[in-house]
Amino acid sequence: MYKKGIFVATSFAVVAGLGAFFSGIPVSKAADIDAKKLYMTHCKTCHGADGKPTDLGVGLEARDLTDAAWQAKATDEQIIKQINDGTPEKMMPFKEKLTPEEVKALVPVVRSFGKK
Repeated sequence: MYKKGIFVATSFAVVAGLGAFFSGIPVSKAADIDAKKLYMTHCKTCHGADGKPTDLGVGLEARDLTDAAWQAKATDEQIIKQINDGTPEKMMPFKEKLTPEEVKALVPVVRSFGKK
């Protein structure tokens, strides 16, 4: 009886693992994403290392991420949508360049500029 229980539990674990593998559920966690590095790679050119627009960013009307009023008003969902969709002729969309997990990981980085 004991062996049957182990077999059932092991079988269940294998089936669940295979299901997750073939369903495309990512195995890595968001904790594995270096969000600051993503920001420095994809956002710094316009939004600056400190969240303030660079000269290029000013020309493109990039958001000042240190603006307390904007930080208070913007929701995390709005930030995610902006990163994904961009703004025509101003900010490129990143939904094809970054995974949903990477985009979501950028939100705390954006929020961190409002705390300074």
